[in-house]
Amino acid sequence: MARRKNKELLKFAEEIGGEEAIEVIKALEKKKEATDEEIAEMTGIRVNTVRKILYALYDNQLAEFRRVRDKDTGWYYYYWRLETKRLPEIIRARKMQELKRLKEMLEEETKEVYYHCGTPGHPRLTFDEAMEYEFRCPLCGEMLMQYDNSEIVKELQEKIKKLEKELGIKA
Repeated sequence: MARRKNKELLKFAEEIGGEEAIEVIKALEKKKEATDEEIAEMTGIRVNTVRKILYALYDNQLAEFRRVRDKDTGWYYYYWRLETKRLPEIIRARKMQELKRLKEMLEEETKEVYYHCGTPGHPRLTFDEAMEYEFRCPLCGEMLMQYDNSEIVKELQEKIKKLEKELGIKA
């Protein structure tokens, strides 16, 4: 379980701040508690970037800090640590959000009829949009043909099914 939890934490970190966020997580795992400057030194990542990542982790309830005031200088130092107790709950909420987004995309794909000129990179238009352009591509002027989106629909359905299975939701 700890290995799976760590894998999910690293995946989540990557979504938040890419490879640099993974390095920050790994540094915090090693040190348990560290200042942003110590993390920057350990990882070779700029302090401002480390701070940005730490605040993103904090905003996502995956990091906490304690503030200590230096008696000599009056400066505050922030000691950061990972807080992963809520990680499963956070990941579940993100997966639920993704499931909702995929279902909205599927609904859009199944309720509309799309038209396309066949040129990669050119827009796919709904029936109403295609009518506005008199069934001609707004970029190249080619005739628009009905677009077969069955592969997109199938792919969305598979992703939804997989996510529902992961979440333990009966279809």
